[in-house]
Formats: sequence, structure tokens, C-alpha cells
Amino acid sequence: MRESNIISILSAYHKLPKNIFESYLNHFSIRIKKDELDDLTILYNHLKTLTKNIELFDKYFIGYSIPQIGKEFDLLRFDNETIVNVELKRESDLEKIETQLRRNKYYLSFLKKETHLFSYEASTKKLFGLDESNNLIELNIRQLIEKLASQNVVNLENINKLFNPSNYLVSPFNSTQEFIKNRYFLTVQQEDIKNQILKEFDKPKYSIISIRGKAGTGKTLLTYDIAKDIYKSKEIIIIHCGILNKGHITLRDDYAWKIVSAKSLVYQDYTKYDLVIVDEAQRIRKGQLNHLIEQIKLHGKNCIFSYDSVQTLRGGEIRANVSSEIEKNVTKHCFELTTKIRTNKEVARFIKCLFNTEEIIHKMDYSNVELKYFETYNVAKLYLNQLKSEGWKITNYTPSTVHTLPYEQHRIEEEDDNAHTVIGQEFDNVVAVIDEYFYYKNNKLSTRNYKDKPYYHPTKMLFQIVSRTRLKLCVIIVNNPILLERCLSILSKNTST
Repeated sequence: MRESNIISILSAYHKLPKNIFESYLNHFSIRIKKDELDDLTILYNHLKTLTKNIELFDKYFIGYSIPQIGKEFDLLRFDNETIVNVELKRESDLEKIETQLRRNKYYLSFLKKETHLFSYEASTKKLFGLDESNNLIELNIRQLIEKLASQNVVNLENINKLFNPSNYLVSPFNSTQEFIKNRYFLTVQQEDIKNQILKEFDKPKYSIISIRGKAGTGKTLLTYDIAKDIYKSKEIIIIHCGILNKGHITLRDDYAWKIVSAKSLVYQDYTKYDLVIVDEAQRIRKGQLNHLIEQIKLHGKNCIFSYDSVQTLRGGEIRANVSSEIEKNVTKHCFELTTKIRTNKEVARFIKCLFNTEEIIHKMDYSNVELKYFETYNVAKLYLNQLKSEGWKITNYTPSTVHTLPYEQHRIEEEDDNAHTVIGQEFDNVVAVIDEYFYYKNNKLSTRNYKDKPYYHPTKMLFQIVSRTRLKLCVIIVNNPILLERCLSILSKNTST
């Protein structure tokens, strides 16, 4: 996104034909609605009656959105020490204005600059801000002029470099303390779904709710946020369909959350709980599912199933297709999270193209994807250990309990995590290994038959590993020219080179 001049943008808005004006906005990567342009016009006219300093209208980022997070700001202006943020409203509830400014303060706080936050209500021409206690107060418009005039504005070549998405991507498992202390915000879509679910729970009869979302859409944070909210006054049990991770254990042992694995599901007394949450529900067994639904209906309880039907790891889970069984029993339509907020969009696109050769390769900045090729497992393993020492997350393929499979040749013994233990977690820098057994069958990534048939599906495990990525992905290919060629064809569209 480029800095722009408010006077120039408004001149183009009021004078140019619509198609030329839209091209002009695209030049600056500005996305702004007509109502917001009208509100900006009112603010501009208000300010110019009080000041003749036209420099105050220059070097703004208009409608900037933080990558991956989607958090938007109407107006941002920077110098080396300060940030001025102005939000535009035609008219608004004062509580909503206060909430927005508090959120903006949180998102901008990671830049370690003195931040001045304003909200301008165009219908009344009133200006609002926050006091030292983060309470909303009305300000004089001259206070905005004073802050703008005092800035020694600098040119920013790339505003995205100021914002590190990982600061805001709080996970209940990998950022448990921040999660408990409420140091995060839900997206608009997450909040809307949460409010609808809580209303559904107020009804007198039982409720069965499903939250569906692909990797990176924030379903785990939403699910556990609802749990944390309800835990304040009611009893909850969380059933995790997998191995409990460190975050689960911290919530269970340090904060007294009731969290159990699915294998103990049938032994629970559901009369004790107001809400039952089943996380990673795509992996629940049909018998367990039927037992749980029977208990929910019998005792008139509320239940949330949170799942991603793609995130299965063995043939039995794929064939069972319990997602469809869950959706037959919901008491309200399925809630689906659609916007990826965790995964870097370029990494997500790379993963899609890797797993399906029919996916269109977009011209993007793939600088967050690294690619390494080795001829043998031994050399690849040495390099994996090097990456581990540099802080990269190494996740082993889950070993078979019956056979020794080829992918165990690059297993890092000092690494406890495997494709099963990282379910629901996320990491900044992730490493994934693709060996010679991977190939394309009918345009989809698959694996050749091993001498001993693996219990866990290698392609599904690979997807589980790569989909944990928040920022950077390193793909290590061992003796597989075909997969190397495919990866190179994707990365050849890199716009950063």
C-alpha cells in the first residue's frame, strides 16, 4: 500500500469519472466505501476551516488492513516517534466507538510508538478519543490538528513491515497466558458467530452447534473463547479428539479446566455440565459420537462440535465421515468460518498448489516459502537438526506401532511432537519433509504403496504439518525430482524476485 494525499483522493472522488477514480484508488491499493469518502470529505472541510497548513493532509495510509489479521484502520499517519489514527463514523453508538479505539490501541501498541487515537463522527462533527484509563472522552478538533502538525512525517516504503502478524495470532495452546489474560480480539465474523451461539444456549431445550472451518480460520480460538466466557458462571467439559498438548495440560492443571481426551468420553457424567465442547470432532469415532449425542438429548445439555473435515489422519477417519453425522444432528445451521486469519496467504496458496496440480498458480510473493533438495535421508536429517537449532519447528510423521516406515529415516529423536500432537497448534516457522514416496495421482498429492501399509495416511500427516504454519514454511524434498519440479513451478511466480 502507498501513502496518499487526502486532498488528492477527494479531488479525484468528486471530479473524475468512476472508472478512472477506481483505477486511481487501485494505484494506492486503497479500498474505501462511498460513505467513508463522504465522511472523509466532511472531516476535510471541517479541518480546512481551522487551518491553512495543507501538509496536514499529506502522507496517510487510507483503509490499511494488517496482513493475515484483516484488522482495518481508516486513516494512519506515521513519523519516527508517533502514530495518528483517525476512524470515520457517520454516526455511531458511543460504546462502539470506545470499543473500536481500544482495539486500535491494542493493535498499534506492538509498534512501540506514541499513539494518538481519534474517532470523528461526521453527522455531529464531534471528535472522540480515550483518556489515560481508556475511557471515551470528547475532544476539541484542534487537538487533532495539534497532533498532526507536530508530526515530522516520514515516508514508509512498506507499511506491512511494521506489523508482525504473529503478535496478534494468539493461540489457546501456544500462547496460553495471553489467551487467559484476554490479550487478543476476535474478528468480526468470529464475534458474530459467538453471539449467535450464546443466544442459542439461552433457549430452554438442548442445543447442538457445529463450528466448521479449515486450517487457519480461527475455529480453535473461537471455540475456546466461548468456553472461557461460559466458564465464568457454568460448568464445561472439553473433549479433545487427539493427544492433549502442553496448552491443554496448562489449562487443565493450572486453571482447572475440565479437558479430557476422546477415549474417556463414554465414562463421563454429563449431568454435571452445562456445556460440552468436542474439539477436532472430525476424528471422533461413530460410537463415541452416538453416545454423546444421546447423552446431550437425554439430559437437555448444550454441545459444540468444532471441526475441519479435511484434518483426518487415518483411513478409518476418512471413511467414517463423522462431519456429516454431526451436521444431521445440529439444532441450528452449521456455523462456518471462511476467512483465513492465521496462515500467511502466500503460504496457504503454495500449500493448495502443492497438494493439487489443477490449482492455478498465482503470481505472489512467495518469499516466506523456502525450498531445499537433498539426495539422501541422512543429509536431510543433518539439515533438519540445523534448522531445529535455529528455532524452526520440526514435526515428525507419526510412527507406526507395527512397522518401521521409510519416513522414520528422517525422524528427529529429540523432537517429541508428531503430526498427531500438533493438531490445533500453530508455529511461526515450520519445516516439512517430502520424500520419494510422494507422487501425483489424478492431479492430487498421494503416496506410493509402502512395503508395509501405514496406519496413518502420510499425505494427511503432511497436510497436518504444513497447515500449522503462521509465517514461514521450509519444504525439504528428499530424492523426489517430480515434487521438486512442482514446487519450483509454483515458486517461479514469486513477485519478490
